[in-house]
Amino acid sequence: MNGPVLALLSALASGLSVVLVSKYSKKSNAFNVSLVITCVGTVILWPLAVLLTDLGSANLEGLILFAIGGVLSPGLVRLLYYRGLRMVGTSVNSSIFSIYPLYASLLAVLMLNEILSLENWAGILCIVLGVVSVEMSSREISSGNRFARRDFIFPILGGLTFGVSSIIRKYALDAYNAPVMGVAVAHTFALLPYLLMLMLSTSTRNELSLKRDLRFFWIAGIGQALSWILSFYALSYEGVSIITPLLSVEPLFVAFFAYLYLKELERISPRLIASMILTVLGVILVIT
Repeated sequence: MNGPVLALLSALASGLSVVLVSKYSKKSNAFNVSLVITCVGTVILWPLAVLLTDLGSANLEGLILFAIGGVLSPGLVRLLYYRGLRMVGTSVNSSIFSIYPLYASLLAVLMLNEILSLENWAGILCIVLGVVSVEMSSREISSGNRFARRDFIFPILGGLTFGVSSIIRKYALDAYNAPVMGVAVAHTFALLPYLLMLMLSTSTRNELSLKRDLRFFWIAGIGQALSWILSFYALSYEGVSIITPLLSVEPLFVAFFAYLYLKELERISPRLIASMILTVLGVILVIT
């Protein structure tokens, strides 16, 4: 049970971090938030990686796969996720993003030869229906604020990219079972999309203020780094089709912490709660 427990703890840490980001997200933008959180994580992770990893057993194939996975997630995923958070709200964004077990499970069957039972497929269907229900109830959320349906593309693409990166991450851990080193390498290469955007976009450079944003988001950076360490360890124990659905319960933790800390910023509707319950039912069936 080590893998499932670690996956749930990872979801909890990530959910709390998301709410902390949402509390101050209007003071910054998706790029700055993503960059600060990734930089904080990278600074924290490398000393831990050196201390906790047997460097003599380093595997080049594993390190390359960790790097590729890092460009995708947390690199691109984090940009898409926090952009979605600003556009559609904390709870809706997390719930739609949680469709990634569908992508990851299908890819695990095709590429990793993992086996899904009839109950697992029923669980995937529940997750999809839960996400559709979130979209239908979206106009009841975020204190009546309205947003365009096209804004859903950010959490959807984020979930798809995360699903692909989960497969790459599993291959990497099979080649080099060093979770903390894997997270450190992933976070380092996750900076590449940000550096490219800084080089190509003058407006992005003008809006960058690491000193200001570090004050708001450094705690969330620590929380996300912890979440990633836990998720890598979880994936080293269990398959993708087991761990990724458990990670997708993050919206429940987001909803709980949002209710505690964001009452004035975001309303949790009964329909949204029902859709989350349906999603969790799907998760339970997926791991049966």
